[in-house]
Amino acid sequence: MRVLHVVPSIAVGFGGPSNVPGLVRALTAAGIDATLVTTNDDPVRRFDVPFNERVVRDGVAYVFHRVWAIAGHWALAPSLLLTLRRMIGHCDLVHIHWLYNFPCIVAAWAALIARVPFVVQPRASLDPHMFRKNRLLKRLYLATAGRPLLSSAAAVVFTAERERDLAAHPVARPAWIVPNGVDLSAFERLPPRGSFRAAYAQVTGPFLLFLGRLSRQKGLDLLLPAFQRLARSRPDLWLVLAGPDHEGYEAHVRELTRELGLDDRVVFTGLLTGERKLAAFVDAELFVLPSYAENFGMTIIEALACGLPVVISNQVNIYPDLAAAGAATMVRCTVDSVVDGIESALADTGARQRIAALGPDLVRARYSWDAVVPALVRHYEEVIRA
Repeated sequence: MRVLHVVPSIAVGFGGPSNVPGLVRALTAAGIDATLVTTNDDPVRRFDVPFNERVVRDGVAYVFHRVWAIAGHWALAPSLLLTLRRMIGHCDLVHIHWLYNFPCIVAAWAALIARVPFVVQPRASLDPHMFRKNRLLKRLYLATAGRPLLSSAAAVVFTAERERDLAAHPVARPAWIVPNGVDLSAFERLPPRGSFRAAYAQVTGPFLLFLGRLSRQKGLDLLLPAFQRLARSRPDLWLVLAGPDHEGYEAHVRELTRELGLDDRVVFTGLLTGERKLAAFVDAELFVLPSYAENFGMTIIEALACGLPVVISNQVNIYPDLAAAGAATMVRCTVDSVVDGIESALADTGARQRIAALGPDLVRARYSWDAVVPALVRHYEEVIRA
């Protein structure tokens, strides 16, 4: 089976699409001939990569394309047209990630012309919270040039039932529920406890961990006031905000931190990856994500894989699954609810031991690539046979 994956960018700063290389790697390991077609687009700086040729990096076959400087927002990369024309006729299926960029629409049209079936994975682009921005332009796009993406796809792939149910634009095609996956080998040998504190010596007490982009949707305007109230009764408690800036919002978060008098209790680490990220999960008391909208929440799954208790909002699309499994404390998107949820989780002295056993087992059963890939391949085979 030969599957071509198309995504506008794999940059961490763009969130969800950064998970796509892991999917392609896992498919390749399962014996699928998978190639990832993408661009060098990045909100910080463009990737320094070879263009228009197949390169293999860390178990993933890529073909990168140069984004025109004047149209980076739309990932306009004309050379991608030539790659699709050359490759798509030799594929059994095309898997398109995202909706509103040049690579997505040209991949859909190329697949239609070549009569190759394709599936589309919106990756939050139909979430009501996200759809609200430029709503009229998006509706116009999906009714005109982008119409084939949702009207002609063999299937639309959602990461959770709630993502499907909340879709802000009608989806008349069959829906697959395929969660994001995680590579469990990354969690086999966790750093020793204390590694994060050794790197950030200013964190002198127990700490709450937020890990993700510093963006409006993440609920940081709820977390900081909640932490201010918690800090009054817990003078040794710290808050670690780990993640890259998104659209300049970090400046607002830092200003709010100063206004609340929390400069000496909040640490900004920037983006954490690899061992440093794992060390943060190991040393933290809780992982907290009070998002106003969260399509999936890979960092939640990573925290659970490390055995860390999590407090998340009921706007995280996988919250019903985690709640049913007893794997998360749920809060509403209010400061009072966030305070109550964190207080409850901190007071549960057995939570760490319980999640240390439950979390990794849950991740292995539902969110590991070993669980996700076979189900996805079965879906692929059904479409190809049809």
